Amino acid sequence: MPGLVLVALSGGADSIWAAWRLRQDGYEVLGVHFRLDPFRSGAQRPISWGEVAVDGKPENEFEQRLARIAKAMGADLVFLQLGSLFRQKVVEPFVQEYKSGRTPNPCVFCNALIKFAGLRWLAARLNTDYYATGHYARIVRHAKQGVPLIARAADRARDQSYFLCRVGPDLLKKALLPLGEAAKEEVRDQVDSLGLCGKLPKPSRDICFVGPKKYTKVLTALGGSAKPGPIVDLKKGTVGYHSGIINFTIGQRRGLAVAMGRRRYVVGIDPATRTVYVGDRSSLLKAELTASDVVWAARPEWPAEASLTVQIRSRHKGGLAKVIPLERNGRRVRVIFEQKQPAVTPGQAAAFYEGDVLVGGGWID
Repeated sequence: MPGLVLVALSGGADSIWAAWRLRQDGYEVLGVHFRLDPFRSGAQRPISWGEVAVDGKPENEFEQRLARIAKAMGADLVFLQLGSLFRQKVVEPFVQEYKSGRTPNPCVFCNALIKFAGLRWLAARLNTDYYATGHYARIVRHAKQGVPLIARAADRARDQSYFLCRVGPDLLKKALLPLGEAAKEEVRDQVDSLGLCGKLPKPSRDICFVGPKKYTKVLTALGGSAKPGPIVDLKKGTVGYHSGIINFTIGQRRGLAVAMGRRRYVVGIDPATRTVYVGDRSSLLKAELTASDVVWAARPEWPAEASLTVQIRSRHKGGLAKVIPLERNGRRVRVIFEQKQPAVTPGQAAAFYEGDVLVGGGWID
């Protein structure tokens, strides 16, 4: 099976370990680093994949060090200029969702529309046999159809399959996920023993295109609404005012700018009136949701009612639910949980699992 594999190198320990592991397994490795700056000169101009530039030269000290790490592992490194596509497909929809009072997950957008799509495009252009990322998830085969599907990682505490819920089989045909069976401690220990990642800054936990800046400032700069509106308690009525709905998300407790004498949570956002609704924790519990634009992994449609585990955010453990198609093709569904779930948030992804296998993903309405 070994051949030439294109590995996405972000500079973090996980992606570097993925490249190292593949080299240990006998693959020839070519690294690729995505340049995703949506504010770079020229990024405002819409482009197609055919206009994406591939560069073999590092532009800054970080890229130089990453190229040296790749070379130490016996791999070359190329750079893909994706700032314009990233702005079109991830950043601008992110802003529009916030303006609509929803809370988007840019990583779910990015994995399907940028990372895996970019790897597939570049692999075809460079004629590589496979491509790989440093996600903690596994690839399995559908028992009947034989198509590749995402499954939860062996290290459940690090599982990232939720973020891949809209990466379909067409993007997985040549994909490898080396960390699927690995434990985080194993990865960290082996990377430390290589002595490579110590030369690079630790990756940020912030939204990648925001960095250490407060994301509301970026939203405002890109046209997000910052107009004031009322804060309404479900039991007491109007209790204060806010400076913009982009500062709030469902389930939020801190930063409400009102003193209530007891814990209050954001339980609803109305963009039409710019109203933020707050209530107690019990007000966050919901028995059901609807999800739209559902992508089913094993088939183009999901015509029948099914019992699945539905995960509604990255740190949610998932809840057993009845999933009922509302359209013949299953692109819009009703989800009825066996037990009420907290903070069902419009705009977030809903990931659907059969056991550990990811069978689809849509957007919570």
